[in-house]
Amino acid sequence: MRLNTTNRKFSLEGKLCAIAALSVTLGLVILVLCSMLIDELLAALIIALPIALTTSIWLVRALIKNQQIKIDAIQNGMLNLMDNDFSVSIANKGNDELSETIAIFNQLSEKLRNERQHIYQRELLLDMVIQNSNMGVVLIDQEDKIIYSNSFAKDVLNTGKPINGLHFPDAIATTGPSLKEVLSNRKDGLFKVKDNSGDELYHITTGRFILNARKHEVLLIKRMTLELHRQEATIWKKVIRTITHELNNSLAPISSMAHSGKLLVEQEKYDPLGMVFETIAERAQHLKLFIDGYARIAKLPKPEKKIVAWQEFITKLSIAQAFCFEGDIPTSPGYFDPVQIQQVITNLLKNAQESGSATDQIYLTLEQNSQCSVLQVLDRGAGMSTNTMENALLPFYTTKQSGSGIGLSLCREIVDAHGGHISLENRSGGGVCVKIILPNTPGQHHDTTSY
Repeated sequence: MRLNTTNRKFSLEGKLCAIAALSVTLGLVILVLCSMLIDELLAALIIALPIALTTSIWLVRALIKNQQIKIDAIQNGMLNLMDNDFSVSIANKGNDELSETIAIFNQLSEKLRNERQHIYQRELLLDMVIQNSNMGVVLIDQEDKIIYSNSFAKDVLNTGKPINGLHFPDAIATTGPSLKEVLSNRKDGLFKVKDNSGDELYHITTGRFILNARKHEVLLIKRMTLELHRQEATIWKKVIRTITHELNNSLAPISSMAHSGKLLVEQEKYDPLGMVFETIAERAQHLKLFIDGYARIAKLPKPEKKIVAWQEFITKLSIAQAFCFEGDIPTSPGYFDPVQIQQVITNLLKNAQESGSATDQIYLTLEQNSQCSVLQVLDRGAGMSTNTMENALLPFYTTKQSGSGIGLSLCREIVDAHGGHISLENRSGGGVCVKIILPNTPGQHHDTTSY
């Protein structure tokens, strides 16, 4: 931003030069007049010099007095800005440099005032959002003193009483022993806490940062019990709907065929009874398989992970299912339960064959890095719709007429138990890619950053 100097009538420097010139001129005039009245030059000079000097000092003081008023006003305005008071403005008269400085100060003050109002409105909105959040927010400074908290945090930590300004150990002093222990550790994770109303589940997240050269810590506390109960109720409703549907599909034909068999017996028509009993047996067997599928998920054993050579594992898979292997088999071994992972891959290869893909278009790939092994089963079948893709891994979801929705959900249960991850995506050109990521070492969880 440039200063606008076009409106200046006379600069401060010009005024000082004019005063100096006027003083010299006045001194010379008085000197000449005194020389005319007094013959001695020295005496005339002694008379003329004090008069000229006094006039010069008087003119300079008159000029400086006005400028000093403006300087004092600017200093007071700057002090107000330092005190975060942006409401001040300075009355401005004149066209010199200080008047221009005052004009800039007034513009700066107005801009800061507007920006502060904007920030204040945003802070009010943010505070309203945080205060009404169902997650506790606690901000702690480097002296372990709470400098900010929302309503949820007050309810959890101090039964709704204010905690700002308290040291964190004092703020959690009234909480239950289990919750106090969890909060004192300040570790991330999901924790089950016992209190008077029963078990509560909390998710705690911590973060640290530096603000104004001071260390701060933020603590986020979320009560998960109600949310998990809602999800659990939703899952149970879906399970009940699925079981009811399957039971009706099986029991309705059985009831109908039993009634038909009764009528045939009453009419002494025994020849069709074989077909009646065969249909009843078929529906009963379907119902048994459906119940067995549920039992497999409920009774899934803990994986017995061990070091497994990939060459041997791939060879055993190729005996059970037909597929093409693409790429080189890693020389470094994997770490998993070979029986369970073989069950997963076999189920995925079976799904690929049932998708309508040609056998020579069904591929298994294997890649490995220092952290994880990545298996992919690829086919060129019909692919999946968006809705099917979103629900394919959910228990009891199926698009097959004779399916139970157990297969893929069982695969996910097994991979999750290994600390891994499974995902599905449609391939360009048709077909599906199922990706499985398994950690290579004990206690390690999947890392998808490289894939």
